[in-house]
Amino acid sequence: MAEIPRPNGNISETLRLFSLRGFDERETVALLGGHNIGKIGCEFIRPRLSNFMGTGLPDPTIPSDFLVELKRKCPENNNTINNMFSERIARSLSESAMSYSQRLSAFSSVGASFDNHYYKTLMRERGLLFADQQLMANEKTAAVVIDYALDDGTMFRTEFAHAMAKLSDFGVLTGSQGEVRRSCSHLNSN
Repeated sequence: MAEIPRPNGNISETLRLFSLRGFDERETVALLGGHNIGKIGCEFIRPRLSNFMGTGLPDPTIPSDFLVELKRKCPENNNTINNMFSERIARSLSESAMSYSQRLSAFSSVGASFDNHYYKTLMRERGLLFADQQLMANEKTAAVVIDYALDDGTMFRTEFAHAMAKLSDFGVLTGSQGEVRRSCSHLNSN
């Protein structure tokens, strides 16, 4: 995708970008559920913690107890995990604080499997990214979040699979314009 939603993007922008590629609200919410696993760096969270959208203040949508926890895990005085923190703290952040499964917080009781815990987290106002938490700011997307959160995870996984299959067909490069990589992280050498 040439344009993908920004971590600090609002729900209108996220929906617009996905709709340009033929995704409806439900498919968009399903695809963002891919954030329920993986890791994230503090550089994507920190803008919400003290100078949200240039206001000089934290994101007002973050509950105060969660804000304290996020600030503890992502202090302002570090620029990168690797060169500003001790190895021990960096390892701790890498293993827990940056986890999309929300293990960084005592406020969360979720696992690390690919299931609906991401949506339960959003319902508790504990989304790490502003763009994720924004799913609760729109009536249609919030309804989907609630559907997924209240289900046993089957609905989310099924709809995520369909949306991912649709996404995989978008903008496929063929012939000399693209390549199937032998290793996803490296271009094939000719």
